[in-house]
Amino acid sequence: MSGSSRRKSLPLALLIMLGAVACVSLLTLTKLTWKADYRIYDTLLRHAGERADDSVVIVAIDDKSVSALGRWPWPRRTHADLIDRLSRVGARGVALDVVFAEPDSADPDGDIALARAIQHHGRVVLPVLAEPSEPNGPPVEVLPLPALVSASAGLGHVAVDVSRDGITRDAHLYAGLGDAHWPILALALRDLDTDTARTTSVPGLRESHVPRESPYLWERDYCVLIPYVSSGPGFQQVSYVDVLNGRVPDSLLRDRWILVGATAFGTGDTILTPMQLGDGRIPGVEYQANLLNMLLHGHTITPLEHGLQLAAGIFAVALPTWLLFRVRTRRVGWAVPIMMLAVLIASTVLLYRAHLWFAPMPALATLLASAGLWLFLDMRQSQRQAHYDSLTQLANRRLFDTILSRELGSARRSDSPLSLLLIDVDHFKHYNDRYGHQAGDDMLRRVAQAVSTHTRRPRDLPARYGGDELAVILPETNGLTAYAIADAIVDEVRALAIPHADSGVAPVVTVSIGVASCEPGSDTRPDLLIRRTDVALYRAKELGRNCSYRATVWSSEDADTRFDIKLVG
Repeated sequence: MSGSSRRKSLPLALLIMLGAVACVSLLTLTKLTWKADYRIYDTLLRHAGERADDSVVIVAIDDKSVSALGRWPWPRRTHADLIDRLSRVGARGVALDVVFAEPDSADPDGDIALARAIQHHGRVVLPVLAEPSEPNGPPVEVLPLPALVSASAGLGHVAVDVSRDGITRDAHLYAGLGDAHWPILALALRDLDTDTARTTSVPGLRESHVPRESPYLWERDYCVLIPYVSSGPGFQQVSYVDVLNGRVPDSLLRDRWILVGATAFGTGDTILTPMQLGDGRIPGVEYQANLLNMLLHGHTITPLEHGLQLAAGIFAVALPTWLLFRVRTRRVGWAVPIMMLAVLIASTVLLYRAHLWFAPMPALATLLASAGLWLFLDMRQSQRQAHYDSLTQLANRRLFDTILSRELGSARRSDSPLSLLLIDVDHFKHYNDRYGHQAGDDMLRRVAQAVSTHTRRPRDLPARYGGDELAVILPETNGLTAYAIADAIVDEVRALAIPHADSGVAPVVTVSIGVASCEPGSDTRPDLLIRRTDVALYRAKELGRNCSYRATVWSSEDADTRFDIKLVG
């Protein structure tokens, strides 16, 4: 590519690069590609190979337990007996994912027994709910009974975050009314290990807090993505009634993190996760187990901070887009697919190794759009090279023949005139011999530009007919108008004042032009119209050059027998 071409391509490359930056910024900030990003994330997560920690045990309120202990909910004394059992075997900590917001009216002493059991164990955490006080009303925090709160080692919220497609992928480790003051239940359980709590910072993406008009809004903070267990046998799970009756070995419960919650049909909420295609639902207690497993392993997945996500997207699209439209060669065309592959690899490596989630689709969509635009422009360029003369930038002979046939057909259908000009540079060979072929090329380019200035209508077609001959197709133009245009071109070329010492016609470069027309009602074939125009050009040369001449109107009936053209000067 020449230096001048590169300078011309610079504004286009810069403009498209800025457009790509704006596009990736828009997609990132508005999250328009969230569905595709979720699909990529879900696929990667299913192959992450996260395993369940052996120290986490689910005590399930399952169908077997409901059959044995009666209809849910059970008396508080039953839960007190379970906590006492876990105390005796030495459970490391217990999260009781059961709501005790109201007294047991059938057995008030059962609440006291449960509080004593919780206090005796010393490492039991209880849930906090956020529920609307009335239909469509503001939320309120639903806490356990005051006696149970006093006896517990901590409280944790059990709010579940649901994505726009109904799937739970993330969680907020802190939440609460007015401000995010409650840890999530699994974090409250893990923090019973004071050494771990003291040495481990809270992971997650901080929310940008703005002043709220009401303290009754549910605030959230420390957003994390959940690495659900995707390999191995899953969490150890035992039946509530088996633990209660001593049918579970003490070794399975000793020094374990115990999560007690409902798994039986109709006894609790279920949560849709991205781990199984279709309806891959898990009970709430298993959701908390996945959160605890994440916190124990330190494998918390944190969404990339918004500024970094935007900066990474801009970096991914700016350089390849710049190269693609700056250099404009097919070899550079590989820059976009290579960068798209690099974006996917980077997103995968960050997820698996650094436990960071970089949403790749804004960058991928922008790069794909850039590649599509590049292919479109490349095809247009290839098409132009196939149909246009590289020296004069006018249509080539192939396109000229196609358009002439098409316009003649259109003229016949619409009963309108069509005119043709054939233009020859006077004594072009003498010019080349004296000034050189490079100078001849430059002169021919200038003559072509002069011709183009008089063919500005959309359907007018200037073309390089061959060698030093140019041609102009003028649809819906009668002979007199075409003759006036030809005369203007003669004057325009002469006004260029390009020296031509060996012309013999004038001291400057001049042209001769033949004009012929196909008037309404005629049925002239392309070859006959070209022949008539060529004869007119020949006569223009005979009569002194540096002028234009028009053939008289000729009917198609005698087209095959007459070739003597009467000229109008």
